[in-house]
Amino acid sequence: MRRAAALFLVLLTCYAYFLPRWAEWNQNSRMDLTMAIVEQGTFVIDDYYENTGDYAIYGGHVYTDKAPGASFIGVPAYAAFRALARLPVVDRLLQRVSRTPAFQATLREGGTGLLEEKVRFAAALYFVTFFSITLPSAFLGALLYLFLGHVLPSPGLRWFLVLAYGLGTIAWPYSTVFYGHQLAAVLLFGAFYLAWRVRRGTLGTGALWAVGALLGLAVLVEFPVLPAAAFLALYATLRPAPLSRAPLRPAPLLRVILPALPFALLLGYYNATCFGSPFTSSYRYLANFPEISGYGFLGFGPPKWEAFWGITLSPYRGLFYLSPFLLLALPGFWAWAEEREWRAEALLAGTFVAVQFFLISCWYDWRGGFAIGPRNLLLILPYLVVAVAFNKPAICVDTH
Repeated sequence: MRRAAALFLVLLTCYAYFLPRWAEWNQNSRMDLTMAIVEQGTFVIDDYYENTGDYAIYGGHVYTDKAPGASFIGVPAYAAFRALARLPVVDRLLQRVSRTPAFQATLREGGTGLLEEKVRFAAALYFVTFFSITLPSAFLGALLYLFLGHVLPSPGLRWFLVLAYGLGTIAWPYSTVFYGHQLAAVLLFGAFYLAWRVRRGTLGTGALWAVGALLGLAVLVEFPVLPAAAFLALYATLRPAPLSRAPLRPAPLLRVILPALPFALLLGYYNATCFGSPFTSSYRYLANFPEISGYGFLGFGPPKWEAFWGITLSPYRGLFYLSPFLLLALPGFWAWAEEREWRAEALLAGTFVAVQFFLISCWYDWRGGFAIGPRNLLLILPYLVVAVAFNKPAICVDTH
C-alpha cells in the first residue's frame, strides 16, 4: 500500500506541474457550464460561451455541446475557488503570478493581454482541473498498481508498467486538462476493480451499489462509455463460471442498475431542460459543426479504414505510434485469456477494446479535433496495460 501511495504522489506531482492550455475550446466549454451553474444557477452559458467554439444553440440560448458530467463534478471545486478568490491574500497572489515572465509567455502575440478576468479564469480552470481530473487520474495509477499485484509478483515491474501508462501514454496530457475522457477512464476502471473483487469474493455484493454508481457517473461524463458500462454490469452480476453457462442473478443486477438510475434521470432532466426532450442531446444542435449532427446517427456511420489506421498506427494520431509498448498487449490478451481463472476478465477487457476501436472508426470526427493523440481511446488504456502485464516473456518476468 505504501508503494501505491508513493506512486500516487509521483503521478500527482507530474500532472499538477502543468497548467491547462489557454483558449482551449473543449475545456472552456465544460468550464462555462460549471461557472453558469455556480454563478447563475442555470445550464445556459449565454454569458460565457465567447471563449469557446464548442457549443450548441437551442431555443435562442447557448449550451455546452459536451456531456455534462465533468462540468457537474467541477461544481464543488469551482464554488470553493470562488469563495477563496474573495480573500485579499488570494487576490494578491493571482496578481503576482500574472506578472511573472513565464505566465506572460503563454499569451498570444496580438491578443488582449492579461485582463483580470482572464487571469481569474485561468486560475479557476487549474483549480477545478486539479480536483476534478488530476487527483482522480493519479489515483487510477495507484489502483492499477494494486490490481497488477495479482498479475505480476515484482513490485518494480508493476511500478515500471504504471509509470509507462501514466507518463508514457496520452494519459499524461489528458490528466492535466478539463476533459471528460480521462475521468471516464478512472470511473470505469474503478467499477471494474470493484466488480472483479466481488466476483473473487474479497468484497461483498454490497459493493455492487458502488459499481452501479460509478458506471452511471461514467456515462454522464462521457456518453461513449455506455457500451462498456453495459458489458461490465453483466460481468458484475454473472457467476464466476464460463460466461456462456452463467445465468443472471436478478438481485445483484438490481444492485448495479438502481444506483446508476439517478444519473440517468439527471441526464434526462438536463437534456429536457436544455434541448426540450430527455432523449435529445446537444449533438443535434451543434452551432459550428452541423456536419456532425447530420452524419449518420448522432455522428456515427459505417466504419472507415482511414479512421482505424489513423487511431492505431498512423504518425498523425496513432495510439501505438505514440506508445509502441502497448503493442505488447496484442499477444498479452491471448495469454490473459489462456489463464482459466482470468478468462472472464480477459474477454471483458478485450470486448472493451474492440468495441471502442469500432466506435471511433465509425465516428465522423475520429481525429478528435484539436487534440494530442486519439483521446477517445483513453477509456481502454488501463486494460491494454493489464494485457501487457500478462505478456510475461516480453517483460522478462520469471514465472517460476
